[in-house]
Amino acid sequence: MTVLHRAGFVDISGSNCYAVRVIMMAREATVAVTGASGMLGQEVCASAPGWATVVALTRADADLSLPEQARRAIASARPDIVVHCAAYTSVDGATADPEAARLGNEVATRNVAAVCGDTGARLLFVSTDYVFAGASDRPYTEDSMPSPVNMYGFTKLAAEVEAMKVARHLIVRTQWLFGAGGGSFVASILRAARAGKSLRVVQDEIGHPTYAPDLAQGLWRLLETPAEGIVHLTNTGVCSRLELAQAAVAEAGLGDTPISGIPSSEWPSETARPLCAVLESTRLQRLGIAPLRHWREALRDYVAILQERWQEQAND
Repeated sequence: MTVLHRAGFVDISGSNCYAVRVIMMAREATVAVTGASGMLGQEVCASAPGWATVVALTRADADLSLPEQARRAIASARPDIVVHCAAYTSVDGATADPEAARLGNEVATRNVAAVCGDTGARLLFVSTDYVFAGASDRPYTEDSMPSPVNMYGFTKLAAEVEAMKVARHLIVRTQWLFGAGGGSFVASILRAARAGKSLRVVQDEIGHPTYAPDLAQGLWRLLETPAEGIVHLTNTGVCSRLELAQAAVAEAGLGDTPISGIPSSEWPSETARPLCAVLESTRLQRLGIAPLRHWREALRDYVAILQERWQEQAND
């Protein structure tokens, strides 16, 4: 368990008096972050505002699928807020091992929610576009009816149901997460491109690429409002997996990489995936929160970080 005190984060770029609202609403609070060593959890801890004392919880602190371990780890932090980033995230892995996915998503969230219910802590649970079928020609809003098509989506939807049992709950659905703190589609594409491989990328899967640092800051903004229920939060802009791959290799200076688009039916996976689960938020504007920046700007920052790492590795 790691306790972190962070400098304040105030966004004054918008025209919605966000900074003024933060000053008026912010108070000191203890925030327990589960999955703190994961891609998103790292960014949530790193971008905590000044009012938050963060208690970073990792798998080493507790197996959240075990009720007593979850209770001991979270209750000992005495949190006012729990940001539940820990999850079983392997989509194909969930198909191969449904029980592992159920434990990591549904059961772990049930246990975290139970502690929040007993202690009165506010719960923010991070969910996914995979709760939707992705068969609609319209974006999914917070009021759209979930209908997952694979085991990963089923376990995340079941986890949402568990989170809803907490009186003060906030469920944030996001999509196509990438960042420097873990593996992602973008990272896989760039590794293959740097290795000189030709790429075959699905061209009929559409969504919002979302940068983990941007999402993390968005979560803190939400926590500085009284928001409850479900909120969709992604970077701005929609693209296909193919377009994302093309943009990534271009940003990395690997634009000569051969990339061919293929239909999802040709991708070697036994897992059905939502093809067009574009998330749209009807709540951010009402909450006075500006949308996250365009995914292309975020991708540029991410690739720059990766290039620094590659240069350091080359110099070692």
